[in-house]
Amino acid sequence: MQQLQRWLLLTLAPIALTLGCASAQATTLIDRGPGPDSFSLTPEANSPPEFGRCIATLGGAYTNAACTSTVGESTTSYEWYAAYGSAAPMEKQGFTSVLKEGSVATLETVGKNVLNCEGESSTGEITGNKMVGNVVTTFTGCSDFGASCHSTGAAEGTIVMNALEGVLGVEELAAEPINYKIAEKLYPPGHTGPIATFSCAGMSMAVTGAMISPVSSNAMKATATVKTKQLKGKQKPENFVGETPEPLMARLGEGTPEQSGELFTTNQTNAEKVEINSVV
Repeated sequence: MQQLQRWLLLTLAPIALTLGCASAQATTLIDRGPGPDSFSLTPEANSPPEFGRCIATLGGAYTNAACTSTVGESTTSYEWYAAYGSAAPMEKQGFTSVLKEGSVATLETVGKNVLNCEGESSTGEITGNKMVGNVVTTFTGCSDFGASCHSTGAAEGTIVMNALEGVLGVEELAAEPINYKIAEKLYPPGHTGPIATFSCAGMSMAVTGAMISPVSSNAMKATATVKTKQLKGKQKPENFVGETPEPLMARLGEGTPEQSGELFTTNQTNAEKVEINSVV
């Protein structure tokens, strides 16, 4: 059961990572970049972090290809275009993920119950400047209690998670926005209902709550390797800065829900290059 929970957590993480990008090497921040005291953590706020593209543009405001600096000399200028509502929005918002070859996805509860899955694939899309949606993850080769697990209507060993949505946020603040650690939280639409339901050896399982996965930022990339971590059944991290934890919980039958954590590595691919900017 606890292993099943891990899988669910892992599912969420890959999605978030898919959208992530590698850290930029900019040496200076834009003058209008917010500091820790002014940084907004609300999904609706018109502030970083956000999805978008940094494009070479004549007369652009930025001097580096990550759109994180407006100072210094450069032969090319760049401009930041948010994924939605900008002069050059993203044309392809979809993304996919696949479990790293040769690895296994695990979900562990604080009670040391472990669910293992041998395969994972997911699809989703960027639905706003801070949001992702329609994230559906399928795990294969899943087992717990020494028996295979499956969702209703799915083949043995296959767990299909419910469609999830998510939001970008700050995992850890730093002296400057360019060094903020960014993450993505996935949860059922409206934070209601289960993330997934399935059964193992005839025992029903339900996973609820949310999962936060670190994502890289400040670089335009089409692919990324996403690593989701947990320690003794607890996610790392468990919440955004300034927010109350919304831990992932797994429940076996009519038993008491148990906190869970995931451990896995997935390879993410975006339909087009995208950046998560922590400065703009």
